[in-house]
Amino acid sequence: MFQKGGSAALTAVLGRDADAYVGLPAVAVRARSKGQNVQAFAAVQTQFGSTVVIDGESARKAGVSAASPISARAQALKGLKIGVTGPGSTTDMLVRYLAKDAGLNPDKDFTIMPIGGAPNMLAAFSQGSINGFSLSPPTVTTAAQQGGFVLMDLAKGEYKPLDGFLFTAMIAREDWLSSNKATAEKLVRAIWKAEHLIASEPDKARESVRPYFAHTDAAIFDAAWTASLPSYPATPRIERDGVEKNISFMNAVENDPVTLDPQQVYTNTIVDAVAPTVSTLKGEAK
Repeated sequence: MFQKGGSAALTAVLGRDADAYVGLPAVAVRARSKGQNVQAFAAVQTQFGSTVVIDGESARKAGVSAASPISARAQALKGLKIGVTGPGSTTDMLVRYLAKDAGLNPDKDFTIMPIGGAPNMLAAFSQGSINGFSLSPPTVTTAAQQGGFVLMDLAKGEYKPLDGFLFTAMIAREDWLSSNKATAEKLVRAIWKAEHLIASEPDKARESVRPYFAHTDAAIFDAAWTASLPSYPATPRIERDGVEKNISFMNAVENDPVTLDPQQVYTNTIVDAVAPTVSTLKGEAK
């Protein structure tokens, strides 16, 4: 198992060191636009899994709360120091996207600071080195329980420009999908069963993954699980709109726009092959 994400995982797949990976389709979109024949073949999360949290004092100074309009909440970034995992990362892109949509210049109106992963982010936040950051639960959940204010609940589709965004998907080379159909179908069937379990028995699903977060406080884990639940779909079918939103998201914040037919980036061939063996209403294997 190759335990890296993003561009590193894609490089491993393209170099045949890995067969498939779960990641942001935007990375595959960029690769596809440069002639690399990779495709997303199963949806894992169909709402944006990351968000932005700022410290409570900054939220009070900006006069924003959960009742404030979305645009006003994004404008609260003005003048702040916001941590991201690294330049060009999903967290960096999200902060820039939200800022631009709210009429802010992310290079002038506030400071974006590359911090690294969750431990560094939480340390910088608790020490006051940054006013906020972009990441996923449970890191964001931990900051919120320390008095932070989550700007918006992207997992629930609260922010309409990113509602239905294909956040993570199974991605592989086209030639691998063609020559390893049985293996790809097993992967999709397993994802389908997991998504059904999450939707139908969330408590059971939560306990099945709890061992992977053994060192996370129970209250934080439970809150993070609840926050993440809406991002998981009922089935792994990929919708064109979710891929289109990846492309528009990239083009809004990157200097090298992508012009690509979204249909080239994904396939539901494997999902369609698996569908007869599952209940289309419940998603569970027959």
